Amino acid sequence: MEQATVASAAGTRLQRLWVLVGLTMGHAIVHWYQQSFVILLPEIKRTLGLDPVQVGVLSSVRSFSGGVSNMASGFVSDLFRRQGALVLAVSMAWIGVAYLLVGIAPTYALLLPAVALVGMGGAIWHPPAIAALSRWWPDRRGFAVGLHGVGGSIGDTLAPVMVGMLLLAFFWRTLLPFYAIPAVLLALGVWWTLRSSYQADGGRPSLSQYVGAARAVLTNKVILVLLVVAGVRAMGQQAILTFLPIYLREEVGYSPALAGLSLSILTLMGIGSQPVLGWLSDRFGRKAVLGPGLALLALFALLLMWARPGWEVMGVVLGLGVFFYALQATILAAAMDATAHGAEATAVSLIFGGTFLFAALSPAVAGVVAREWGVTGVFPYTAALYLLSLLLLLPLRLPRPAQSPRP
Repeated sequence: MEQATVASAAGTRLQRLWVLVGLTMGHAIVHWYQQSFVILLPEIKRTLGLDPVQVGVLSSVRSFSGGVSNMASGFVSDLFRRQGALVLAVSMAWIGVAYLLVGIAPTYALLLPAVALVGMGGAIWHPPAIAALSRWWPDRRGFAVGLHGVGGSIGDTLAPVMVGMLLLAFFWRTLLPFYAIPAVLLALGVWWTLRSSYQADGGRPSLSQYVGAARAVLTNKVILVLLVVAGVRAMGQQAILTFLPIYLREEVGYSPALAGLSLSILTLMGIGSQPVLGWLSDRFGRKAVLGPGLALLALFALLLMWARPGWEVMGVVLGLGVFFYALQATILAAAMDATAHGAEATAVSLIFGGTFLFAALSPAVAGVVAREWGVTGVFPYTAALYLLSLLLLLPLRLPRPAQSPRP
């Protein structure tokens, strides 16, 4: 009996690691595809002759469609928990096929729905992935979600510099149709690798059980305030992601490869900072990480206005990158702390969906700012958003991180 118990515990530990590693690697692939859009955007702007507002609308459409699909993904992922690997595979294949459509879209009007599909594909990933991590790692939730974010940061880091180099050799319309084939093959690999872990992750809840858990999420003040904090923070992030590459290409004079390298630096620090900040939030509390992080994001966004090309720009981007993506993982961990068991994916979809919907408006507003006051005017706009999210967070009382074993 004792040997069986030890073997079972070892099997559980191995499965926890398998889930964490598999989801982290898959997240890297999804973010490779997502972050490709950022470095492609200046080239699309040049080819179609778009003005800043049209560029902002493209980014807004991607965010809005991501928010809508995120809501549906959370509902499906909680009700059909055992099929989570299939949802993840659909996400990965979807985003690759969507890029094919972006590459062949002949006009701006047809480009808009293709970009919307890109946003939908990437957003579907997060609810089933983060919900599973929350259930398998409740005692180290901040660390696990942070490490999952490392996968995203790896994809975010590699995509801009490598896609930027590819754009030196290939026209973007020539490059994008080839995105579909590896995405579909990798999606099959994700499904095959993770299907057994999701099938072992508890039974399917009844509709009444799910409705009760979902109602608790939707009426939870902590989660609703965190949704707004995450959304306002994402408004700043989306403005930076949309107009920093254009600033580097048009104002600073960087090549696509050098602009891509700069964006890679933006995400490079997140590879190390996400698990570190997650561990710190597990130990000292979520607000102890989120408060200083939001304040420093505002500071670095302002410094972009005055940084000179070269090492100064790179240094500011590096500092921005320490918190740029990492804080989202800490916000998600805080939401999971306050979520009833059985509605984890719904809570994730609410945070992510709200994040995408808030962020959807920001690039269009930033486009107006850029048109009226120049691209550098986007940076104080972004800093103001980060400070607003900090002010919303400060009065909120967050629950302590859970230290219980996996149920």
